[in-house]
Amino acid sequence: MAQGVAIQADTLSGTGTGLLLLDVIPLSLSIETAGGVATRVVERNTTLPVRYSQVFTTKSMFQKSVKIHVVQGERAMARDNKPIGNFVMKGIKKPPKGIPQIEVTFDIDTNGILKVSAKDLATGKEQSITIEDTDKMSDADIDAAIRSAEKYSAQDRIRNEAMQMPP
Repeated sequence: MAQGVAIQADTLSGTGTGLLLLDVIPLSLSIETAGGVATRVVERNTTLPVRYSQVFTTKSMFQKSVKIHVVQGERAMARDNKPIGNFVMKGIKKPPKGIPQIEVTFDIDTNGILKVSAKDLATGKEQSITIEDTDKMSDADIDAAIRSAEKYSAQDRIRNEAMQMPP
């Protein structure tokens, strides 16, 4: 870490060799979707700051709320990743399943502070949560998460495909 600080200080002073250090997301950020699947919104090694949005819909008839469960990791199922935050968006329109359009946005600033928001595109109603890196994973934890994803990739692919099959 001291070496990285020294390189960054040299670069910022203007006397450096032009080497630029960029902060990246160490593990993918996902939300839990139907069947417990971890649907990626921000991929691992994405440079900060970053803002990504993705539109989701409801899975049940006349659903009036959705739980936004945010996880960090590389596994296909949400339960196999590290939970980092959640909130319930209430008061969405209650049409049949698959009709509501809920835009989920991940906005991460240069300090690594993550704001996750959900917006009902029909009504404009929005709710959000801010997640600060208070329980930061160590390099060893990150490496273990990556190794685990590699070790169980075939099993995860089978579980994920089973969740995607129509009933």
